[in-house]
Amino acid sequence: MPKIPTFTSEARPTAQVGSVKSNLQVPLSQTVANALSPVTDFVVKKAVQANDTQNRTEALRLGNEFTRELQTVEDYIANDSVLGVNKEAANAYYKEQTNRLISQFKGQSTNSASQTLFENNALSAVNRGIFRIDNTVEKNVFTDLKNQVSDAETAYLTQALYNDKNVNVVDEFGMAGNVNAFDYATLQTNLTKLYTDAFTGKIPTPKLDEMINNIPALVQGFQANKDIGDNPRLAFLELEKGKKSALYPDLNLEQREKLIQQADRILTDQLRTQWKNVLAGSAVGKKVAFDMELAKKVLSQIEVNQMLQGQEIITTTADNKKIIFTSNNKDISTLVEEYSEQAVLQAGEAKGQIIAQEYQKAAETRVKAIEDDSASYVYSHYPELVELNEEFTNETDDELRTQLKRQITTKMLEIQIELGVPTTQQRVMTKTEAENFVANYQKTAQGNATQSQILLQSITTNFGDNDSKALQELQAAGLPITASLAMTVFTPLEAQKAFGLDNKEEQEALKSWGESNEMTLKDVKKEIAANSDFLELETIIRRNNNVDSSVASQQVEEIKNVLAYYAINERFTNVKFDNDSAIKSAVNAFTSKFEIEETYFIPRNYDGKALTSYGTTVNSVRDKADLIQQEYIEEFGAVAYKSTDPFNQGITEEEMSEKHKRMMRTSGEWRNTADGNGLVFGIVLDGDQFAPILNSNNQQLSFNFNDGSYNLPGTDIVMDINKLRVKEVPSEAEIAAIKGYAGFTVDEKELAMSFANKKTTLKNEEIVNTWGTTYQTTNDPKKNARALKAISDTYNIPTEAQNSIQSIVPIFVGDKDFTAQELTELANAIGQIESGYKTKVQKGGGPARSYWQVEPTTALDLLNNSSAIFGPKFENFFSIKYGTNAVKVLANKSKKEMSQLLESDSDLAVAMALGVIVNRKK
Repeated sequence: MPKIPTFTSEARPTAQVGSVKSNLQVPLSQTVANALSPVTDFVVKKAVQANDTQNRTEALRLGNEFTRELQTVEDYIANDSVLGVNKEAANAYYKEQTNRLISQFKGQSTNSASQTLFENNALSAVNRGIFRIDNTVEKNVFTDLKNQVSDAETAYLTQALYNDKNVNVVDEFGMAGNVNAFDYATLQTNLTKLYTDAFTGKIPTPKLDEMINNIPALVQGFQANKDIGDNPRLAFLELEKGKKSALYPDLNLEQREKLIQQADRILTDQLRTQWKNVLAGSAVGKKVAFDMELAKKVLSQIEVNQMLQGQEIITTTADNKKIIFTSNNKDISTLVEEYSEQAVLQAGEAKGQIIAQEYQKAAETRVKAIEDDSASYVYSHYPELVELNEEFTNETDDELRTQLKRQITTKMLEIQIELGVPTTQQRVMTKTEAENFVANYQKTAQGNATQSQILLQSITTNFGDNDSKALQELQAAGLPITASLAMTVFTPLEAQKAFGLDNKEEQEALKSWGESNEMTLKDVKKEIAANSDFLELETIIRRNNNVDSSVASQQVEEIKNVLAYYAINERFTNVKFDNDSAIKSAVNAFTSKFEIEETYFIPRNYDGKALTSYGTTVNSVRDKADLIQQEYIEEFGAVAYKSTDPFNQGITEEEMSEKHKRMMRTSGEWRNTADGNGLVFGIVLDGDQFAPILNSNNQQLSFNFNDGSYNLPGTDIVMDINKLRVKEVPSEAEIAAIKGYAGFTVDEKELAMSFANKKTTLKNEEIVNTWGTTYQTTNDPKKNARALKAISDTYNIPTEAQNSIQSIVPIFVGDKDFTAQELTELANAIGQIESGYKTKVQKGGGPARSYWQVEPTTALDLLNNSSAIFGPKFENFFSIKYGTNAVKVLANKSKKEMSQLLESDSDLAVAMALGVIVNRKK
């Protein structure tokens, strides 16, 4: 019988056993299936076991990744402002996110077995997560509850103790941070209800009771913390009382200690600062309050001891320091010496010397403070002036404000004079006030003519007769030179032009235009500087600022800069001007306003008005200066300078005084005062340094231009002008007498001319007679009577007319022996007689024009038939306006054109009016 073949398995057993080759020997008595069954069961079991492990591993890996994502979701919920405190919202969000994650990771499974395993594990994790979420949200909700309670608690306390959420609230009585009586009374009830409503059932009852019982301590702690900020002294002293405190009896020890430390830190800094203020106040003669008892409780013993020693010295010296700070300069050294000697006698050498040093420091502080800012010094030591200033600040009525400001200014100057403050250091406003004014001007007015005029007018309004001094202080504080020139030099029309040029945009535009028209700013300034009239005035300006040449240089440069832009603008706006005439016009706008003497200048106008309106003239100012120097210099009572010159050592006081008198005679001269208001007499020392002379009252020999009196400054002496004013050339004996007077040397010819040129004043009757015979030619008694009545009373001359008269009078001085003063008085009076300075057009429609009612035919007749009276001075003045050969140009005008010119050009009208008088005088 043939053998049945056997086979050997070469493949891995799988569940599909039919494909497996086996080496089993199957007996003929068995079927193949029966023979292979045990082996098949075994192999399948092993394969299934392997798959199960793989599925578990995969499910676990997916589960771990799921857990990490789940943690992210839980963290998000815990930290979210909405989900973290809302279980329903949190669970809904959690369910949504976990379902999404389960689906996501199930999709990553390779078979259904691992999916099932992962899903079961994930659901279990989600259940645990729900529990955690609930706990987290519950904790968050409780934390939020406590936060809301804390906010409500703070709100109740703030409303009760501060009267509002704003801790700086001020009640209707002006008290800051007062308690609200109703809220404070109900505070215990409100807080109790707040805690009960919020925490009942949430925290143990004993804990809730503890919170309610702690309300008084809570309120007092809050109050103490507030008081430490508002009144640390009160808080500190009450906290130290412990349970006996009337304000904080219920604070626990820990609260109290922390609050005491907090108050202590604040008080330590405050006390040290206050002590510095005490020392600073003492240095300037002020008493500053200080709580030494509190300092003893807060500061170290060493620090307190030092303060006690200082306090004793301050108390000892306070009254004497006050005297030092409010006495006259001349008495200070004597007072310091006297008080120092007393201190040594009373307190002993060691302590006395310390006190003496305090007096010396006080004297030095006084000197420096006055030099720095005399107005601030006055405010510091005279409370009545501070009160006046507070009234001024609080006053709303403009008229009353003006009165108060002038009262303050007058009082301030009176005090400074009583203190012996030198004139050059006296101020009418503090440096801070001046700086604030300048800042306001630069911000709101500079470059704007209208605003500039309004703001500058306020200086005159507020300071009255002291406005020039105020202007000087404002200049030092940085007020633009344009503003100064507008107030002191320019006519209203010139000021209007200058203000319009006082901004960078306009200046840049003019500068650019000038460069394109052979008129660069640099060249124009050079031409101005070379102008003889400007150079003469510049020399005086520099000479009168010898103490600080840099100030003079800066001032001159600023003036040249303004005039340069003015000249370019004249050329730009007036086709009649060439470059030279435009520059002359600009220079004339400045120099024509001054009369130049050898060592000083006299302004033709003072505070915007002609000198004549003050009862004085250029000539009378000159006369007064000459009269004082020649006749009354010794009667002023000047005292000799205290000199350290070795040549002056060892000589007697009398010899020193004689030497000083010789210096006044040989080296004395007049110069302009620093504020430009007048003249001051002094001695020119080596190096051209100028030292004003002083009398025993520390007063300078000076007078203002608007002072028409002949009182000798600093004395009760009324000077006799007749000693100087003579109409005829003096005799040889008179000249010899003057030559020999106290060392003066005089040139005979010059002296004779000076006597011949002395000016006289016309009486009203003389003026009317001149008007009647030359101006009217009829000399009608009725008209003369009316004219006399018109000028007998005080009358106002418009600024325009004043400026024109001052400008034109020099053209005719000397013609027909007319003096400047006579011509000025005639021009002033004729304007009043003819028009009352109320109209420039003849009543009834007549042809006459201007304040002086000049007829066009009369003016043209003068120009055509009497042109000899219009010489080089007329040409120099009017060629700037009307071109070269101005007489001929004007003579060729028609009657209509001349009528218009007389009405519009006040200068021309005055020239024609005076021309009539000069031409017709016999």
